[in-house]
Amino acid sequence: MSAFNRRLVTLAVAAVCVWGLAGYAQARGPFDGVWSVDFSGNSGSCDGLSYQYSVEITNGHLKYAGADGTISGSVGAAGDVSAHVSNANATALGTGKLSGHSGHGKFHGRSQTGLCSGNWSAQRTGG
Repeated sequence: MSAFNRRLVTLAVAAVCVWGLAGYAQARGPFDGVWSVDFSGNSGSCDGLSYQYSVEITNGHLKYAGADGTISGSVGAAGDVSAHVSNANATALGTGKLSGHSGHGKFHGRSQTGLCSGNWSAQRTGG
């Protein structure tokens, strides 16, 4: 094989590798996008309280960071959710399930005034 042909083959292989990696880097999880999540307290120190956050899911990772707190965690390929929610006064752990464009689950945590638990629901709003 001539030097020109070897370079041409090397260039073609490199182009295929770069194209394949670019497609991999842009791969999206089935639940990636923006979700509106509503938290409703039903027991303890958060009984009757409700909060709404816009949470982004990227490659299966939950992300919200605002002046009023943070939400982090993950969503599995089957939609299983595991989340950590915190602000200056409280922390909570949440679990649940996303399916299609909606989801629901439970949370429990602790605030400065005691234990707290409730439910969450989510709707996909974008992405």
